[in-house]
Amino acid sequence: MVVDTETSGLDPHSARLLSIGACRVEAGALMLAPSMEVCVRQRTPSTDENILVHGIGRQRQLEGDDAADALCDLLRFAGSLLLVGYHAQFDATVLRRSLRAELGASLDDDWLDVGILLSAIVPGVAREPRELDHWLAHFGVHNFARHGALADASATGQLLLLVLARAAARGVRDVRGLYDLQRAEIRRQVMAESGTAAG
Repeated sequence: MVVDTETSGLDPHSARLLSIGACRVEAGALMLAPSMEVCVRQRTPSTDENILVHGIGRQRQLEGDDAADALCDLLRFAGSLLLVGYHAQFDATVLRRSLRAELGASLDDDWLDVGILLSAIVPGVAREPRELDHWLAHFGVHNFARHGALADASATGQLLLLVLARAAARGVRDVRGLYDLQRAEIRRQVMAESGTAAG
């Protein structure tokens, strides 16, 4: 299941959860039915600058779903599916905080990160972390509402299909192999950062 969140800021340890979008990739296809997108009710809306980014207006924030209900919807939709995101650690951290606060529940932390996997398997592209927009432009993937949670989840799902095809061409055809690729790329990035810092 591909998940995206929109939040009130860029720090996942303090930002408020504004919306959740999720869709599925099954049998080599992006599934938008069923999918989910929910706006989480806020006591006070996020800043005007933040609203300009994600487009979730003040009234919509004030009239959104109760946070506990929204998170229950996510858990029901996810079931036991593997979780996938772009810059997945951000979404995982935001959701972990919200689930703990609202439901006393947890969510699997072992996500696949499409951004990391793309850095690992796309040749000829500089191997530093890239923003979602970079890869969408690189592959000509259309995003129908950038910074909308479901739209970004859908776009990430399309990139995931590209990852799966390229990984399969390299002989990686299961989840364990994808996790191995991801771990190896994380190690490479950490070593590259350490080398830059040392230099």
